[in-house]
Amino acid sequence: MNTSARKRTTALPAWLLQGVTISYILLIVLFAIAAAINPNYASWANIRNLLQIGAFIGVIAVGQTMVIITGQIDLSVPWNLTFSAILMATLISHGYGTTTAITAALISGTLVGIFNSIGTAIFRIHSLVWTLGVNALMQGATLVYTHAQPPKVDVPPLVRALGSGELYGIPVPLMVWIVAGAAALVVLHRTRFGRYLYAIGNNESALFLSGVDSRKVYLGAFAMSGFCAALAGIMLTGYSSQTYLGMGSDYLLIPIAAVIIGGTNIMGGSGGYLGSISGALIVVLLQSVLSTMQIQEAGKDIVFGSIIIVLLLLYGRQKLSNH
Repeated sequence: MNTSARKRTTALPAWLLQGVTISYILLIVLFAIAAAINPNYASWANIRNLLQIGAFIGVIAVGQTMVIITGQIDLSVPWNLTFSAILMATLISHGYGTTTAITAALISGTLVGIFNSIGTAIFRIHSLVWTLGVNALMQGATLVYTHAQPPKVDVPPLVRALGSGELYGIPVPLMVWIVAGAAALVVLHRTRFGRYLYAIGNNESALFLSGVDSRKVYLGAFAMSGFCAALAGIMLTGYSSQTYLGMGSDYLLIPIAAVIIGGTNIMGGSGGYLGSISGALIVVLLQSVLSTMQIQEAGKDIVFGSIIIVLLLLYGRQKLSNH
């Protein structure tokens, strides 16, 4: 890969900066509208709650952003998240230490991500189909593993802290999100692996001709997505003080919407996590506003599904115009 190509993949392009700017402007406008509807939205207690909930979406969006940049998508998040959380709870209920249980959950999520990369990189099945099948597979595996009865367990203090604790008045989930987000920004814009992610999304054949094994890049992206899904499952367990079947059901479309609202091209090749941060906050705020307006879950799904379809059409037109 030559120097000019390297600069194009590491630097933030002008259209992305515009997209990121627009997403943050949209966040400010949406917050102002929400505060006008209900002044309580501007209170620190509400902002703290929005940031805490946004952290769960933001952590998932770290891996999802990397996958989408390659032109793929991970639809296995809901039940990967659920299985990882239930695995952790089961181990704790059987007397294993908290650290051991958390480690096992993170490894489980990562292995599911690696399995996703096998379907995409080796068998060349599009991730839209493969990961949706893996999600169904994980759902069935979870039901068999738990006999449709998730374990009842006292959530350990460490797990509870990851989901609902605070340190010096700052929510611990927000701290986890900050660390994960900072790592994502460094990886995407300061490492060779990050350059390869963008290169695959732009032209995988050119990357192959430059001597890079794209299968390893896919493996890294999907493994990170699986790891982040498991981490979010652990945090959600601490937040709700329990595990339950379908606890990841709300995290299928929402993180994807956050990523593309933040300016990452769902067709691959451009974007970044800086926009995904604002995207995560936008979808949390939008969910809250829709709930205030007494919009049911079906209506929320319609809203977020429509956002994804519209942005998909816009990115598709942009891709065609570039060619």
